[in-house]
Amino acid sequence: MQRLTAYVSGKVQKTGYRARVLTIARDFGLKGYVQNLDDGRVKVVAEGEAGDLESLLAALDIKNTIINVVDIKSEYSSGTGDFDNFVKVVSGGETDQRLDVAAELLTKLIVVNEKILDEIKATRKELTETHEDLNESINESRDSVVSEIRELRVDLKENLEGRLIRIESDVSQIKAKIAL
Repeated sequence: MQRLTAYVSGKVQKTGYRARVLTIARDFGLKGYVQNLDDGRVKVVAEGEAGDLESLLAALDIKNTIINVVDIKSEYSSGTGDFDNFVKVVSGGETDQRLDVAAELLTKLIVVNEKILDEIKATRKELTETHEDLNESINESRDSVVSEIRELRVDLKENLEGRLIRIESDVSQIKAKIAL
């Protein structure tokens, strides 16, 4: 059994690089750890068969849109058997900090969503009340207009009947004068 210690530099922190290394190392059946270093590099310590360690070393050179390995310094030594499995070492409370930030952002998002929902509910209630008020106002206005039209029709009818009677009277007088 051998040990591989590798120092990987490039764009390898806050990119998901350690999670990829963890998966690869476990797929090869290796034991050890992957850890962020304060200088921006990632340290990989793995123990296992020489062929598997060589495969891991080759697989550490990841280049994609997020991860960009620039350099890998590696050394081999005798394995110690100190590890039970392959793990991602978390130092300096980084996961706790990320979880705290995520929890804080999620809390803010929930508060904002609740405010928006309350505003939507209030607006909906206001619109419903306004709709009801408008319907009531429209119904009252319609009833008032219909009533006024009926009164105008009655007045117009009475006025027309009065005029018709006068016209008939005038026509009768004209006929009488002309002797018809």
